[in-house]
Formats: sequence, structure tokens, C-alpha cells
Amino acid sequence: MPEMFAQYIWGMIFHLLHRGINMKHLNSVLVSMLLISFCLAGCIENEDSINEVQQDQILSDFVVPDPDVYQCFEFEGWDRCWLTYFPENVNLSSKSPVIFELHGWAASSFEMRNYTSITSLADEVGAIVIHPEGLAIPNSGAFGENQESWNSGVCCGDAKAQDINDSGFLIKLINNITEEYPVDENRIYFTGWSNGCQMSQRMALEASHLIAAVACTSGYLGFTDDSQYSPIPIMEMHGVLDEIAQYTNSGRLTFFEEDARTIEAIQNGAVENLYDWAAFNNCDGPIADSNDPNAVYSIQRFTSCENNTEVALFTSYSGGHNLYVNDICDDISYDFVWSCLGNQGLYDTHGIMWDFMSRYSKESGDETE
Repeated sequence: MPEMFAQYIWGMIFHLLHRGINMKHLNSVLVSMLLISFCLAGCIENEDSINEVQQDQILSDFVVPDPDVYQCFEFEGWDRCWLTYFPENVNLSSKSPVIFELHGWAASSFEMRNYTSITSLADEVGAIVIHPEGLAIPNSGAFGENQESWNSGVCCGDAKAQDINDSGFLIKLINNITEEYPVDENRIYFTGWSNGCQMSQRMALEASHLIAAVACTSGYLGFTDDSQYSPIPIMEMHGVLDEIAQYTNSGRLTFFEEDARTIEAIQNGAVENLYDWAAFNNCDGPIADSNDPNAVYSIQRFTSCENNTEVALFTSYSGGHNLYVNDICDDISYDFVWSCLGNQGLYDTHGIMWDFMSRYSKESGDETE
């Protein structure tokens, strides 16, 4: 407000000069304006000082959350919870990027964190990691009831059957995190596995104003309402040998209601998912314009897309449903163990996703340096 007032005053001076005001009167005006400017400068400096004091007070009162204790709030009648991990080298006086990692169907936040080991990446790059938890509802009558899941549009479990507003929960959580933690609100990234990858892609469509980029594994977009979408970078990683979300289609179509099976990515798999996102992002050309193959995997990309974004498909030639380094066969609490073996160190899944996502920021609207 003070800056706007000062601009107005000096505009008036130039206007008076243009009209040929008497110099004696102009001198009086100039003296008055100088006095006002000094006062305004003091106000602006004082406001900056107050903001700095407030920020210092917030930091002095801030307590890093216990990474092994759930934090929760009530949302639409449900207790919604998450885990928070601050990296070992975090600098609370600067703003850190944030990675939201969403678990798969029938896995908890703890389990997801344990078998992906994303905390190692967080320590390396200085990112805060949030592990939200999907709802598990006893006696819901849904297939896979009482198992954590996300309502990604076409899947899964209790969340889909009860039409849980997971998007609303995650948007509220993003807003809470940016208000309460020392985070860079321009560098909020989403990742996830399986049902969590589906949910991450739904969040891209519904919260692109908050999310800088998405990179996730083993799940296809099952939601098609792009009315709120402004293109952001998207990467989906998929294994050719995936037994549950098959590379050529969704695999177990009985998981989805009949009308949901008409979604092209559900019918046709990973390549169709890439082309769906290329359409959402208004990418140039009928085919991917970049292909980086090697003996283990390839990355196909549309690189010329709206908002300076790109869309990518990472294909692991020998990968199953689990593309992370660690095996998860003994770490999960449910009986559906699909392709539980990890990639045995053939590639760094989180490193590849981070290299993709971290190049983008909402502030720049483009790749970061």
C-alpha cells in the first residue's frame, strides 16, 4: 500500500509539471512529497522488520515433527493422518522442497516409507517428505475392505466404494504444510506407487495450481476431468512384466466398475497413458520426440508442451509391479503380493524421479537452473 501511494504522488508531480505549474508552488509540492516519501520509506522498512521478526519467532517456536508419529486433522467426518520426515541436513531458515509420497492399495504410510527408502533421497537433496495415509474402513462391504486405499477415480477399495474425497484431503494438507512448515510452496512434488500413482495423477488434474510436477510408478490415470488443469510435467514409470497393472492394459479389469473400463489408459496401458497426458498438456507432434534407450530401460518424452512442460514414460524392460530398489515381499501386511521383487539395484528409481521433478518450479513456470 505505501509503495502504491508513493507511485501515485510522483505521478501527480509529473502531471503538474506537464501542465506548467508555477515553480514556487512546485517547490512547495516537492518539499511536501519528500517529507511524505521519507515517512513512507520508514513505514516500508518497519513492515519488513516486523515480517522478519515474525518469521524469526515462527522458526524459534518450530518443533520438527517426530517422523514416527502420525499427525492428524478431521476432514469431512474422518480423521485423516500423515507422517512427516525432515531431512538430517534441513536448514529451517531456508525453504525446502516437499515430496508427497502416496502408498499403494493395502499398504500404510509406514510401509511405503520403509520399502521405498525415500528418506535417503530426502537427506541427500534436503527435501521434506510427507506420507499421507488413505482410509481403511471396516465392514464397508467393498472388495479389499479395511485396507488403506485412495479414490483415484476408478480405484480402489474402501475409498472408491465410499466416494471418499481424497483430493480435498490432500489439497487441505498441502495448504496446511505450506502455512506451518518452512517449505518452498513453488516446489511441491507428488509421487506414489500403484494406487498411489493413480492418485498422484488425479491430483495433477485437480491441483495443478499447487503442484510443480508428478513422477510415479506402476499406475495409470483413472480420472479424466481436466476442467481445473493447467499443464505440469508428468512422468509415469512402468515395468513390462507388471502382473497387476499390466504394461499393455490395466490387467485385472475386475477391480474397476464396468463404466471405468472404457478409460483408454485402463484399456491400453502405459503407452496410452503417455499419450493421454500428451493430450492434456497440448504437446506438439503425434509421437514422442525423444527416446533414450539403454540395456535396462528407456525413457520416451514429449518435450514441447504447454507451459514449458514435458510428459515422459519410463519403461523398465524387466520390471514388475515394484520398480523400487528394495524387495517388498516381507514388508507388507496383506496377501496380495504382486511382483514383490525390486529392481535389484539396476537403476535408482527415486533418483530418476527426482531428476525429473526437481527441474521444475511453480515460480519459474519452467525448468530450474
